[in-house]
Amino acid sequence: SIDENESYLQSKIAKLNVFFSMIFEDISQEEKALLEEHLVKVYNDYDIFFENNSLYEECENTSFIKVKKFKEYNQMPKLEDVYNSIKKDKKLKKYSTILKTYISGSMSFLNEHTNVDISNKLVVADIYDIEEEKIPIIMFIITELFWDKIKENRKNKKIIYLDEVWKLINKNKDAAEFVFKMFKTIRKFGGATTAITQDVTDFFALDDGKYGQSIINNSSMKVIFQLEENNIVKLSDVINLSEEEKYRLINLER
Repeated sequence: SIDENESYLQSKIAKLNVFFSMIFEDISQEEKALLEEHLVKVYNDYDIFFENNSLYEECENTSFIKVKKFKEYNQMPKLEDVYNSIKKDKKLKKYSTILKTYISGSMSFLNEHTNVDISNKLVVADIYDIEEEKIPIIMFIITELFWDKIKENRKNKKIIYLDEVWKLINKNKDAAEFVFKMFKTIRKFGGATTAITQDVTDFFALDDGKYGQSIINNSSMKVIFQLEENNIVKLSDVINLSEEEKYRLINLER
């Protein structure tokens, strides 16, 4: 579903900007702006514009009445379209080389139209076989997919669990902002979020712990299991653990 007050393309490009900032780690603001121009052009080539009406096409139903139908996934661009566009741009040439692995290399499974069914009551995304350095990128894609599903119907109660969430918030500010925004606004859509982490240090690694602390501040419940002493000290700075609580956490058994 599309919020009538929000441009689908504008929202999509904002998410793609996060995705590409994770792939192109050293991209400058100027290069980001150039890349965004290419993204808009790629969608325009598929007759998709900032007006939401461009996402629909007329078709006839059984009564021979013309109705509007949302475009199918196969009528949307793929990563390869972006690659073909930026490789012609001298200022973005180096990024087309990086993107090549997502077109014909080990990550080429992302160069397809979305075919993931998340209509079940319980959906688990298993990313065990993804190479370690690419895990944050896949986590973002999956979380973004679930986030869109969560926003579809405010009346349906739902919850998303993010295991090892530190991988999404410890390095890339754009990804960290996306996760924080979800924690801050999910209740408006009838949802809840649970962040799970075993690495307290990495959870607070970015911007002096800004994003980790923001997630904790937006969590109504905190469940803490046995921790090493250095992790307890770090956590204590955020949630004001008492001396008794620190002692109990150090001496807890499994």
